[in-house]
Amino acid sequence: MDFYYQSVESNPNIPIPLGGELMAEIADMNLKFKFSLVGMEKGNFLVAKAFENDLGRSFRGDSIRDKDIKLSFVHGNTVYGFTSEVINVVTQPEKMFFMRYPKRIDELNIRVSSRYGCTLQAMTMIGHEIASMTIVDVSVDGCQAVIDTHKGSRLFDIVQIDKLFDVQVQFPATGKRGSVLGIVRNVSKDVDRIIVGLSFKDLRGDLRQEIEGFIKSLSGLKKH
Repeated sequence: MDFYYQSVESNPNIPIPLGGELMAEIADMNLKFKFSLVGMEKGNFLVAKAFENDLGRSFRGDSIRDKDIKLSFVHGNTVYGFTSEVINVVTQPEKMFFMRYPKRIDELNIRVSSRYGCTLQAMTMIGHEIASMTIVDVSVDGCQAVIDTHKGSRLFDIVQIDKLFDVQVQFPATGKRGSVLGIVRNVSKDVDRIIVGLSFKDLRGDLRQEIEGFIKSLSGLKKH
C-alpha cells in the first residue's frame, strides 16, 4: 500500500489520470453525481466536469459555489476520499468545476466490485406506473440503469435519491426471472430518460448466484 494516501501533510499526490472518474457528494444539498478530472495544479486546485447526462450538469453553478464537497475515487482495488470546496463553476466551453486541492486523502473502508457493461432489459413499478428500464452496467453490489420516459412524465418527480426499486429481470443464460431490490444512490434526468445508480439490497441465495453467474459471463466476454 502507498502510505502517502493517509498522510496529513499538505499537497498529497492524487493518482487519478486525466479523464478519471470522481464520485462527488454535497451532503447539505443531498446531491450525488460523477465528475471527470480534466486538470489540476498541485497544491492549488482541481478542475473537473460533470459526465454527459449526469445530475452535475443540471443545477446552477452559483448554488454550490463555496460549498464543501466530498470526492472519492478508485485506485487499484481501494476507494480513497477527501473533502474539498467548490471555488468556481464555469459554463463555457463546458460546465467545469474548480475545487480546492486537498490537504489530506483518506483510505475509505468500502469494498470495490468490478463493474461490467451490459444490455439487460428489466422493469419496475414507479408510483402506479410500470416502467421499462435497461441495465447498462452491473456489479455484485449494484447497477446503473436507464429508464425510458417522455417529457412531462410524472416519473421525473417520483424518482429520487434513496427511493427503493423492486426490479424485475430475466437472466439470458438461464432464462430465470428474479426480483432485485435496489436503492437509488444517484440519479440523472434527461429530456426523455432517467439514469439511476442502484445499490442492491438484501441480495442473497439463488438470486445472488444468478447475478454472479451473469457477471462471470460478461467478464469472460470482456477478456476476448
